Amino acid sequence: MNILIPDSWLREHLKTKATVKQIAKYLSLCSQSIEKVTKKDNDWIYEIEITTNRPDCLAIYGIARELSAILPRFSIKAKLQPLELIEKIKPERSIKLDVKIAKTSLCPRFTALIFDNIIVKPSPKIVRDRLEKCGIRALNNVVDISNYLMLELNQPMHTFDYDKIKKAKMILRESRSGEKITTLDGITRDLPEKSMIIEDGSGRIIDLCGTMGGKNSAVDENTKRVLLFVQTYDPIKIRQECQRLAFHTEASLRFEKGVEPEGVMPAMKKAISLFEKNCGARVASSLIDIYPNPSKSKTVKISLRLIKQQLGVEISLKEVIKILESLGFKVLNRNSETVSVKVPSWRTNDISIPEDLVEEVARIYGYHQLPSLLPTGDFPEPVLTKTFYWENKIKDALKNWGFTEIYSYSMQSKNLIKKTDLSPEKCLKIKNPLTKDLEYMRTSLIPSILQAISKNQDNFEAIKIFELANIYLPRKNKLPEEKPILIGALTGNKFYEAKGVTEALLDELGIKNYSFKPYAIFHKPYANLWHPTRTALIIKNKELPGIVGEIHPKILTNFGIKKGITVFNLDIAQLFEMATMEKTYTPIPKYPVITEDLCFIVKPKTQIGNLIRLIEEVSPIIRTVKLIDSFDNQRTLRIAYQHPERTLKDKEVKKIREIIIKKVKKDLNAELKALG
Repeated sequence: MNILIPDSWLREHLKTKATVKQIAKYLSLCSQSIEKVTKKDNDWIYEIEITTNRPDCLAIYGIARELSAILPRFSIKAKLQPLELIEKIKPERSIKLDVKIAKTSLCPRFTALIFDNIIVKPSPKIVRDRLEKCGIRALNNVVDISNYLMLELNQPMHTFDYDKIKKAKMILRESRSGEKITTLDGITRDLPEKSMIIEDGSGRIIDLCGTMGGKNSAVDENTKRVLLFVQTYDPIKIRQECQRLAFHTEASLRFEKGVEPEGVMPAMKKAISLFEKNCGARVASSLIDIYPNPSKSKTVKISLRLIKQQLGVEISLKEVIKILESLGFKVLNRNSETVSVKVPSWRTNDISIPEDLVEEVARIYGYHQLPSLLPTGDFPEPVLTKTFYWENKIKDALKNWGFTEIYSYSMQSKNLIKKTDLSPEKCLKIKNPLTKDLEYMRTSLIPSILQAISKNQDNFEAIKIFELANIYLPRKNKLPEEKPILIGALTGNKFYEAKGVTEALLDELGIKNYSFKPYAIFHKPYANLWHPTRTALIIKNKELPGIVGEIHPKILTNFGIKKGITVFNLDIAQLFEMATMEKTYTPIPKYPVITEDLCFIVKPKTQIGNLIRLIEEVSPIIRTVKLIDSFDNQRTLRIAYQHPERTLKDKEVKKIREIIIKKVKKDLNAELKALG
């Protein structure tokens, strides 16, 4: 998450003569990365990328605290200025508010305070300017206070018009099915079950906790009394709600990373000062502070031995203590080799084990000061699993045959699925899709590969692409079955070429004794996807590990594809179970091969596989039979004859040829094409 911080605001909390360039350099070197620095209105704005484990650095005060520890390491004086907070909260009146929390786990700490004598007007110029420089629009002096302190102290808070809260009652609970809220942005949102909400005494939902308040309780120009609401929430719950709603705010992004419960009260006290100064307000109630399970301090122990083992350098115990104390850790006890420290409240969720402290020491000591040593000894041999071995073999083979590998999203749109005549209802639908184009988990790679061809057809005369990726098959009350599939596509009506590539792949996997069967004789789950006559299923041991065929012209029209497309679609998991690395070697024959081409005129729908097998069975000296040409109803086969122990004579070949012609005519009613 990136944040914007004005240099002038940062220096309000950090007393230092460090230049802007030095701050950017050394903070990036030892803590959070400053992406860029820009100048605006005689001020400099730092754009800082904050790592997920450091929500405390989402605050300007948190960055100042980091720099107070980092800059002295580079001989630059820096001192963190203490927050100016009131000592006690003294209400001038005692307006009541009844608060009930259904589950304490939803809201670890809930604080609220009522102000009256409110005058709603624009905020002072310094507040408006600072908010604008941080990328937040100023609204009015009341709302701006909550945004101002969120940026300064990383404590999101919310302001309600107290008089709009019916019966002066707030109930924090989980939402029920069918409930809705109209949020401050004017959008009415359907609430997922068990979202955290607040309702007032009349049952109206007035707040979507941790994300955005309700429009029905918003502060406006007529507001006279304000309820300030400062709290912490279960970060996992906030994250889940925002994902389901596909809706995030500056507040929710902070809550879902974890807000420090101990930071609530300093933020409340600072808010009181700003309300009195900017709004002319008076505290009109006792402080409500519901904190049933206060966070416990955490103690972690670190040894010099571990530091040397992990970092490769010796750092004295005195230096280690100095570094940790500069970061807010409190030393509890120590000896010559170890030290135990109390973790500061703002780092409780981040620091748990000794290695965490080693990291803290390393970054402040300076990664640039650690030795750069290459590892010695032999590199371990990579361990390749059976799956990776065969995947690499397949990819290498396809690349060598002129195919290009592609990668596509695992999610697809409803429109894309329907274009392929598949059913979105049979796909797993994502509850919180990033966009409508990524709403369903794919059950086939065909839509993705056709989309890729559609987008690239004008740039290439011919396309040969493949993808090896998972499809996701829904299972009742379970996570989907992730099934690896290999798909390849060629532009043009190239059934025999695609079939040849498939046979070559099966040969690479060592798979034998399979057959191709016409797609039309089997059940058709995707009847309109495949061409009815130029499609075949691959069969082995009664299993169906793949399909080769041309895509139906109707589907191609849906995608705006101008040429025919031929596809092979293989179930990789099944094929890997059938694959073997065992090889069979035979000696190179001593005697020559005699080859000849025979062209047969066959009947419609005659399967070439049946014709080839029929010829192969005629004689053991027939070594190979290959289809070399196909035109209309003519099939030209190249037959190789070879005897393992002697040279064949012409009359022997002639005799076998005559048997072939007779058998083909008898069994398949096919005629040898006459010459001339």
